[in-house]
Amino acid sequence: MDTKTPNSITMQSIRDALVDCPDIIQKKVYIDNQHEAFFLYIKQLTDYASVQSDFISPLIAMSLQQLSNEINIHNIPCGETTILYDSTKVIESIMDGNTVFVCEQIPFAVACMLPDVEKRSIEEPDTEKNVRGSHEGFVEPIYTNLSILRRKIKNNKLKFKTITLGVQTQQMVVIAYIEGIANMDIVNGLFDKVSKINIDGLSSVGYIEQSISAHPNSVFPQFLSTERPDKTTAALLEGRIVILEDGTPRVLIAPVDFIAFFQGMDDYSTLWIHGSFLRLIRIAALIIAILLPSMYISITSFHYYAVPLDLLIPLAESRARVPFPPIVEALILEFTIEMVREAAIRLPTYIGTSISVVAGLIIGQAAVEAGIVSNLLIIIVAATAIASYVLPSQDMAMAIRILRFVYMISASVFGIIGIVVSTALTFAHLTRIESLGQPYFQPFSPLDTNGLKDSILRLPLKKMKKRPYMTRIKNKFRSGNDEG
Repeated sequence: MDTKTPNSITMQSIRDALVDCPDIIQKKVYIDNQHEAFFLYIKQLTDYASVQSDFISPLIAMSLQQLSNEINIHNIPCGETTILYDSTKVIESIMDGNTVFVCEQIPFAVACMLPDVEKRSIEEPDTEKNVRGSHEGFVEPIYTNLSILRRKIKNNKLKFKTITLGVQTQQMVVIAYIEGIANMDIVNGLFDKVSKINIDGLSSVGYIEQSISAHPNSVFPQFLSTERPDKTTAALLEGRIVILEDGTPRVLIAPVDFIAFFQGMDDYSTLWIHGSFLRLIRIAALIIAILLPSMYISITSFHYYAVPLDLLIPLAESRARVPFPPIVEALILEFTIEMVREAAIRLPTYIGTSISVVAGLIIGQAAVEAGIVSNLLIIIVAATAIASYVLPSQDMAMAIRILRFVYMISASVFGIIGIVVSTALTFAHLTRIESLGQPYFQPFSPLDTNGLKDSILRLPLKKMKKRPYMTRIKNKFRSGNDEG
């Protein structure tokens, strides 16, 4: 609580601060029919009916002497009241969506929280669909998101550390964790990092991710971004930490490993054999998305003798009409696919779908007939595009798309050797980077046999009794005690 400073709140200082703010209502009333007082609030952020009945009416019914007693203030039926002793705190409280009562004859102001914020309904995220799991997603208001987590984890061990970020925007950021499961050294270290962010405002949670990443120049994401409450809940139960920001439905999960970006909620809501099959498909899609175009370039440029004769003749016939070398041919088609992908995202849904069909059928066929690209490359690029869509994480899919161009250029210069060297450098980079100080390439390096049970394959749940080692938790067993 602030130090009490009598008469430190004046309406003139408040009016000066609220110049050109027509959305802030300044309702004048009189106490004892002679003393001016004001109720200040933002019109569209306040439940005015509740404010009128639970806050305004009880206060104006009191005398000045009664209002000067803080005990009487706390007895009014308003949901949550706060005593303020400074004009700056009054302004901040109004901007938070509170209704504030100010009377210069009283040495404090009274704030009441009765918000009425417009928000969209809770529905499944468009970018993270699943079949058998929950179909709800986070929304923009942070208190709604906290209530969703609280509903899923009905335990007082679920804790929220709050931080206010943004010099201009003053946004609320929350670090969520489960006490007794999460490693408090990691929690406190993350809290300190986030608290030190100095920026005008944060339009998305990605600003936080970029500000605290240990390897900001890496192409691989070091935080798992999601809009799914069920995925967030599962992460909390494993001892991970979640970052939520007011105004955005996306949250960040850390620490995470490389394999976490290939895990989906459907992996765990079905039989372990089915989940393992889905996991293998995603790993295969990763390999195809990175290597297939570069393999085409290296074989057609340097290693044509590795192609069986039955396939070599059609390949030679297909490439005979193409005037460009394989790398130029591949880059033209890949850049076209990337432009189509971006166009489909930015345009309205009904137009984006039409654009994708037109580009896929007409432009592809026209490019082949014009001799710009070969038939085989059309198939390869199409398979590569489909493989990149299989990955559950959009951030990892973007990293793979960038890596694909690196591999293609390397293959065009050095052939298969370029692909081998690029792969070795990629693995070396994966073993070097960290997520909140924890090895990113676990459970492969360093080797963690317990983590391998939920990596490339997803073993039965009864086999996965321990939580992931990378969270560095003391309570290792999922049952809640270290006796297993």
